[in-house]
Amino acid sequence: MKTPFKHSRLNNQALSPAKRLRRALGKRSFWILALMMVGLSVLHYLTPQVRWMPFVSDPLGRHAVERIVFVLPIAGATFAFGLAGGLATLICALVVMLPRVVFFSPYPVDAVAETVAVGIVGYLVVWMIDTQEREKQLRQEAVTRMRTLNAVITIASESLELEQILGSTLEKIVEAVGTEAGCAYLLAPDGERVTLAVHRGFTAHTSADVAHPEMGEGLCERLNHRPGEVMLVGDLLTDEGGNSAFAGLGFRSLIVAPLTLRDEMLGGLACVDSRPNVFDEHDTRLFAAIGQQVGVAVDNARLHQNVARQLRIQQQLNEVSEKITSELELGRILPKVLQISKHLVGAAGGFIALVDRDGQSLSYPYLDNLPTELAQVTVSSHSGLAGEVVARGQPLIVNDYPGYANALPDFVAVGVQRIVAVPILSGDELFGTLGLVNFGQGEPFLERDVSTLCSVGRQAGIAIKNAHLYENFRFYVQQITQAQEEERKRIARDLHDDTVQALIALSRRLEALDAFDAQMPENAVQRLHELQQMTREMVQSVRRFSRDLRPSILDHLGLIPALESLLNDVAEQDDLRAELNVVGERRRLSPQAELLLFRITQEALSNARKHAQATHVSVTVAFSKQSVQVTVEDNGKGFEPPALTGDLASSGKLGLIGMAERVRLLEGTLEVQSQPGHGTRVVVNASR
Repeated sequence: MKTPFKHSRLNNQALSPAKRLRRALGKRSFWILALMMVGLSVLHYLTPQVRWMPFVSDPLGRHAVERIVFVLPIAGATFAFGLAGGLATLICALVVMLPRVVFFSPYPVDAVAETVAVGIVGYLVVWMIDTQEREKQLRQEAVTRMRTLNAVITIASESLELEQILGSTLEKIVEAVGTEAGCAYLLAPDGERVTLAVHRGFTAHTSADVAHPEMGEGLCERLNHRPGEVMLVGDLLTDEGGNSAFAGLGFRSLIVAPLTLRDEMLGGLACVDSRPNVFDEHDTRLFAAIGQQVGVAVDNARLHQNVARQLRIQQQLNEVSEKITSELELGRILPKVLQISKHLVGAAGGFIALVDRDGQSLSYPYLDNLPTELAQVTVSSHSGLAGEVVARGQPLIVNDYPGYANALPDFVAVGVQRIVAVPILSGDELFGTLGLVNFGQGEPFLERDVSTLCSVGRQAGIAIKNAHLYENFRFYVQQITQAQEEERKRIARDLHDDTVQALIALSRRLEALDAFDAQMPENAVQRLHELQQMTREMVQSVRRFSRDLRPSILDHLGLIPALESLLNDVAEQDDLRAELNVVGERRRLSPQAELLLFRITQEALSNARKHAQATHVSVTVAFSKQSVQVTVEDNGKGFEPPALTGDLASSGKLGLIGMAERVRLLEGTLEVQSQPGHGTRVVVNASR
């Protein structure tokens, strides 16, 4: 990095005389000037007193030229080593000339005048060269400041990324000012904290020491109480304004540019150096201009971040809505809602507290990044922060939970420090509380987090309301299904006990009449035989109808024998190749599960017989320790299944709707795989 001239001179001034002498001795220009001084001294003392220029008057013939040429090394030293080098060379020249004036000159008065004149001219040369160099330096510094300011303006206008703006700006400032280190602070949206955004020249250890300055002390106090004013400290060791963090790291000089927008403090850009009094009024003006430009850029970047954040929030709220509309199980919906809420506000964890049906107690069944033991906590509906939110129906923010009067000891014990909680409601019905937490020194929650979570709370309320309605619907469906099965069972029993028995009695009476066929006309005998055949067919038909309504074998022997009987009937009646495969160790299931699986298989086989025009069907029942899977596959003509179960009714697939409802009663899953011309495969998984 190229160090500006001003700070290179400051570097020289900070060195001890011995080090400065060693540095000068290491330069080629020093030895050239030394040889010039030696040569001029020899010329001054050893040349005869002759006229160098015979055409000039006598005064110039008495060693005046030898004295005048001493101005040359004086000028060279000023160019090479600055004002101090020029004055030192001037003094050396005078020291060389004075012995001849005092001891050897036959014209002492003229020699003194010439020496004084050379000294005056030499000083004027030194002064003019130094003035020119200073002006050149000031012009260079002004150009550097303008370039730095233009670079900062370009950076601020080309990017909307806050970290990139501050980092690039800080690099430009550190390079332009030639300081050792720098950092940028930002005032938090709550106006109570200052945090380190970017830094340059600090190590990981030293940056941690200045990462979180305390509000009301040192740097933060001046940023808050002197907005718009550049803070300049010449020596941190003698400064009474604090800033002990920088002084403790060995820095002496400090300058801070306030990042402001319309007198509103946004943060500060700070540069530090281990040398005292490094910065001057020119740096102050530069930092003031940069602070205004960067302040506007910071505000624009924050506006951009807020817009991006709102878009992200809206997208995630849409995701919540989609999950709510696609799921009806609270155990699947609410954990996802909790995870999305945590990411929305950047929380470390969270919980959903639900009020029981009678409204007397509050539990915490859903947790995220909190100990599972908290799920066992049950308190009265007005206890804790969640209870207060339920009682008031209003959101709350507590950024010092251990000091909160209504804090629950179980949550304090796991290190919860900050909580934001909003009610979960649908219309006027309140179901519980959605809460997000931070631990230890985590970020405090803000009002903007409340507005975001309130939307999620309303969505969660809709989800719970829908889930309750769905639970009621499932209960009614279960009751209706049970009533249907009981009615089927009664009708099947009545058909078997009454109708079939009556038909059998009728058949036997017809058989008894058959003994008198010799006494009856031939046409009467033929009609009697037809009646006997019709009666036998009616008996078979009623028995089959009774078995379809409710096979008694299902109640007595279980699912597998019932399916074997069903497949035998399908093979006999419809001339299909039907097979049953059993995988795993056979076992009896609950009566309801066996009945539902039988009905689902029965409906799948009915679809294969009536609609698919299949010639082969297979049923596979796979038992495992935790579940059972039933697969019905045919080689029929197939169809294009709808994407959503809700589209089954509009597509005329009423049989599939019944299967889907029975699978929900099983709390299982239904998968229908089919393509036109490639058959159909129905897979049911039940965890029973």
